[in-house]
Amino acid sequence: MEYYNENINKRHKKQDIPSINLKGVVIQNNQIIANVFNSYYSSVAKQIKEDIQTLNNIGNVQNPATYLHGILQQPLPSVNFKYVSTNEIEKVAKSLKTKESHGYEEIPTKVIKHIVSCISSPLAHICNLMLRSGIFPTRLKFVEIKPIYKKGERMDISNYSPISLLPSFSKIFEKIIFRRLMYYFDHNKILANNQFGFRNNTSTELASYLLINKTLEALNNKLLVGGIFCDLRKAFDCVDHEILLTKMYNYGISGKELKLITSYLQDRNQRVIISSRSKQYCSEWESIKQGVPQGSVLGPLLLVTYINDLPQTINTLANTILFTDDTSMIEKSTESCEFLHSVQKKHYKC
Repeated sequence: MEYYNENINKRHKKQDIPSINLKGVVIQNNQIIANVFNSYYSSVAKQIKEDIQTLNNIGNVQNPATYLHGILQQPLPSVNFKYVSTNEIEKVAKSLKTKESHGYEEIPTKVIKHIVSCISSPLAHICNLMLRSGIFPTRLKFVEIKPIYKKGERMDISNYSPISLLPSFSKIFEKIIFRRLMYYFDHNKILANNQFGFRNNTSTELASYLLINKTLEALNNKLLVGGIFCDLRKAFDCVDHEILLTKMYNYGISGKELKLITSYLQDRNQRVIISSRSKQYCSEWESIKQGVPQGSVLGPLLLVTYINDLPQTINTLANTILFTDDTSMIEKSTESCEFLHSVQKKHYKC
């Protein structure tokens, strides 16, 4: 997987975007392209949400908010984030990947790792103020976005993934929160065992092994077996803050800890950077009301928390395998009619 990601990044990292097609109009001005991308990324979640609401009205599909309390309420202890030490700050900073890329502040992690022993004390002080007040620093909530081509028509903006370039100090602060949230989730066994993404002692290899093993096991028992594979559309962009915070509260995240997660999500701003012939073009800053930033430290854990109850809602808990937003379901039966009915039912729910 590391080899695959490395080569994908090498292939697309420095590719220019010479033009895009916007509703039949070909745009070649790089400044306009940057603004169009930013407008698209900041509004795509709203459009998808409207599409889902239309589907709900047509297909009578249940709104996720209606079953939050029935599934998520549990007698869980409240979390209490412990304060950070200078030693932990240094360990966290040194654990970051050494990169020369940076956010709008133009300070790469490579520089911070070299000087962290000199700045660990003020960083620890600021971080403890954050943990004590429940307020994430405002200047760390400005994100630069670089569109990375995925597949399909290159002039179609929907075929580009938004990769977030966060301030390097934000990564340190996020990792402090991440470690405390993950310890709480692991200690209380909150995250679904079916989830193999962004968790300790899990991997794509383990998820693939379980999927193949369940399939072979069914075939050995002479059962009809089939798979339904779902990839949630724009999963990071479509995280609804209100639903996420409700789920986290039901998982025991309350008080200043919930206030901190709320502060992290709210009042975020982004702009898009387009590179062309070694020159950069920046869009205007735009406020983001929904989603979690891709490429962040905390974002993937928040997404995993957001969809944590997914296996229960599709009523196939034992045969559901998730890797972040990728969901695989295995259906088995001895009767062809029963098998087809089950698969069609699950497919409709997806």
